[in-house]
Amino acid sequence: MATSSPARASGSAPGPAVDHHDGVNSDGVIGWIREVVLDCAEPWALARFWAGLLGGTPVQWYPGWVTLEPPPHGQRLSFQASTAPPGGGAAKVHFDVLVGDLAAAHDRVIAAGAVFIREHVSPRPGPAAEPVNWRVYQDPAGHPFCLVLR
Repeated sequence: MATSSPARASGSAPGPAVDHHDGVNSDGVIGWIREVVLDCAEPWALARFWAGLLGGTPVQWYPGWVTLEPPPHGQRLSFQASTAPPGGGAAKVHFDVLVGDLAAAHDRVIAAGAVFIREHVSPRPGPAAEPVNWRVYQDPAGHPFCLVLR
């Protein structure tokens, strides 16, 4: 994922810089996409396929979740075990959005039109052995995304 700002109209001033380690910047964003997640039956096999194309190293974070740690200038990809059959409305790709305040981010995405689906606790604890929560939503068009506490 490129870190440059979106294209702007000719002559317009660039927006404020985003500090990805702060809560909210002056543009009012609540987080950033940490990774793109592909649902699949065989996370290791798909991670090895993409590693062969893009570089990087597949790492299992916990059973059923393999992350392709990116090479320089690469986007982090993760592969999540799914038993859902292809098609049939099952999600195959979703975004994980890192946020500093899960409750505040929840309120903002709901106010913007997202639909809350459910909350999870990661099987992998945080750096201080604390539980790591995340919440699943759908955007107004039905695309899934997750808010993850960083």
